[in-house]
This record gives sequence, structure tokens and C-alpha cells, in this order.
Amino acid sequence: MALPLASPPARGATREPRLALRLALARALPVVLAVALPTAAHAQNVGDNFVTPNLPLEYDRGQNVGVLDRPRPEYEAAGIRVGAFILHPRLELATGFTSNVYETTARTADEYASIAPSLQATSNWSRDMLAVDGGASLMRYFAQARRDQDDWHIGASGRYDISGDTAIAISAKTERATEPATSAAYPTAAAQASQYQVTTAQFSPSTTLGRVKLQGAYNFTTYSFDPYATFAGAVVDQSNRDSTSHSGTARAEYAITPDTSVFLQGNFDRLTYAYPLLPGVANRSSDSTSFLGGLNFDIATKLRGSIGLGYMARRYDSALYQSISGLTAELRVDYFLDSLTTVTLTGRRILEDSPYVNTSGFVNNSVALRVDHELLRNLLLDAQAAYEHDSFSGVSQTVDILRFSAGARYLMSRALGLGLSVSHDSRAASGALALPTYAETRVVVSVVVQK
Repeated sequence: MALPLASPPARGATREPRLALRLALARALPVVLAVALPTAAHAQNVGDNFVTPNLPLEYDRGQNVGVLDRPRPEYEAAGIRVGAFILHPRLELATGFTSNVYETTARTADEYASIAPSLQATSNWSRDMLAVDGGASLMRYFAQARRDQDDWHIGASGRYDISGDTAIAISAKTERATEPATSAAYPTAAAQASQYQVTTAQFSPSTTLGRVKLQGAYNFTTYSFDPYATFAGAVVDQSNRDSTSHSGTARAEYAITPDTSVFLQGNFDRLTYAYPLLPGVANRSSDSTSFLGGLNFDIATKLRGSIGLGYMARRYDSALYQSISGLTAELRVDYFLDSLTTVTLTGRRILEDSPYVNTSGFVNNSVALRVDHELLRNLLLDAQAAYEHDSFSGVSQTVDILRFSAGARYLMSRALGLGLSVSHDSRAASGALALPTYAETRVVVSVVVQK
């Protein structure tokens, strides 16, 4: 059976459960939720992982308005005006049930509660833009306290408008986050949640010259993983997953018509790991390149989206690891069935590094279909089905993930939203690494209070 990578001595120990906070949440949430239905939780997409595009595909030309895009002034938070800024405080309280808290073959059910405060400040200038936001998400399980999660983030973004057609965007963010257990890179021996710190910064200029739009981006990203406790009580350090990357992206887009354009983009990424994989064993530092070409479109009352196909390659510094190359793809298409229903198809094919000593990385293939429906102006329904297939390089190993979810969001007023979500995940694995297979069902109810 494949085990997570051995590592240097642990940098820290497991955290003690904060019983007072957990018990306070357990007592408070049922009282809050007794007055109303909960807010809809956002369903995760299959493929939640560490790879995000430097330049997301752009396609919205204002020709269509989806269910989630439609303005609802009577239900939108007004905010608090402070000088040239508008503050948006928000608090989300939730409680839920999971049928498999550890995401293992032997299921352990548990209930949990979470509290997530956040604050965003956005400029109200006639041109240029500055936004600062921060927040936290604290999750406490009622019985399995070692799965508790403490996440938080703080960041800022801005845009300087040089002219009507030229702008420079800058952003920076640092975040403590929890690795999704559905990811093929998740450490299978972890009894605790696998948490990490990620810090990013981006500089992105853009300009439009007639029918041609040019964009560029430079990204800096650094990851630092926390140690975790195993089911046997040992502490495993994950510092051999710590990394820094520098990447650059350039895109050129040409408008064939006001509704449709074609684009071509290239990307280069330099990834450097901070520590050896094992003592005396080189890690997976690498250079990656990709080229993507495709179509953006926004056809009134019909379709909106972007389709891109191309080539990707990752070459490792050490001869220990096999290079990976092949087809890459990005897809998002919104179909407007009518003014009250939006159907969205998303998909992608990308590369990720493996956490196992037997292989260099894996190809992540994912596709998801989501339907959003406005049953009432203040009652929104959603349903999603998603599939992911991960194929590891150099070994006979695959992972298949299925996810189904449904939710409802009830907007009571500008200040209060309620909802419900139900999801079911199943993961099947086969091959030489003997990765675990599991299934999990979650039910979440929540209340959002905002200003």
C-alpha cells in the first residue's frame, strides 16, 4: 500500500480541541436555526485543488443575465458608507451532518457547526478601484474534534485605469485553508484535516486596440503545509510539499463579431520545492509550459461561454521523475433555457504533482453540469452533477470521483438569507498505489446575516 511521503521531523504537534467554543456553537446554532430555514451552501466543484488559472477565461459581454447574475436590489446588502468606501460585514452560521467524517472506507458519522465572519471594503470611486477583504471560517465537530478546521484569509486588490482601454490590476492575498479530501493529492493517512498557508500576488496589465485585446499576468505563489496526525497517533510533517512558483501568462484576443472572439494564450511556470522529497532524494521542482487557443462568445438569450484547447508539458529538474505532456482544456458554457433557468457546463484538463513517491504527477480531468433556477425572486434552487478522473504518471493508478449536490437559498431581506444543501461524494481508486475508496453524504443548514 502506498503511504504519504516520509518527511523531516515535525514542526508542530496536533492542536487541542477548543471545547468551550465548540459547545457554545452547539448550543447557539439550534436556537438561531429554529426560527427559519438555512441559507444555501455553495456546492464544491469536482476538481477543487491547488491549480487556478492566472488569467481566467473572459466571455461576459453583457448580452445575457444568468440566475445568479441577476440584480435583486431589494435583497442585496446596502453596506455601510465610510468616506469613499463601502463596508460589507457578513456573518454565516451553519450546522451540518456528515456520514463519513474521515472520508475512509470505515465510516464514522458526526455533526458539526461553523461560524464564518467576514468584512469587505470597496472603493466608490468614479474610476480606478481598491478593495480590501478578510474573514475566517471556524468549524467544530461535536465528537471527532481532531477534524476541526480553522481557516482565515486577508487580501487586497486594485485596478488603475490608465485610460478607457488600458488598465493595470494588482492583487495580493494570504490564506490558511483546508485541503479538500476529494483531491487525488490528499494525504490518505491523515486523521486531522490537512491544512496549509498559501500566499499569492499578481500583476496584470491589459489594453484594447480596436478589435484586439491584449492581457498579461505575473503570479507569485507560495505554499506551506501544516503537519498532521495519523490514525495511529504519529505526527507527519509535510514540509516536503512546501513550494514557491513564479508564472507568467500572455493572451491575445481578436473580436470576429461583437458577440464572438478568438484567443491564443501561453503560460510558463517555474515551481521550486523548499525541501528534498526525502533525505538525499530530490524533490519535484519543475518547469511547465502550456498553450491554449479557443473561442469566447456571448450570444443574446442563448449561450455564453469560452472553450479552449491546447498543449501542456511539465519537465522536472531531476531525472528521477518522468516528464508529463499532453492535451489541456478549459471549458465553461452557460445555456439560458429561459429567463429563470441557467444551465452551466464546466470542464478542464490540467496537471498536478503527486504526493506519492512512486509517481511524478497526475492528469486531472473534470466535468460538471449545474442548473440554477429562480423559483421565486427570492428563492433560488440549484443542482449539480460532476465527475473527475485522475490518471497518475509512471504507475497504473487512477482515481474517479462522483459528486451530486442540490441546494436552496431563501432571501428574506437585505440583511438575512437562509438555505439548505445536500451533497454526496464517492471516490473509487484502483491501481498500484492502493489508494482508499470512500463515500460521504453531507447535509448543511446555514444562516447568513449581512449589512
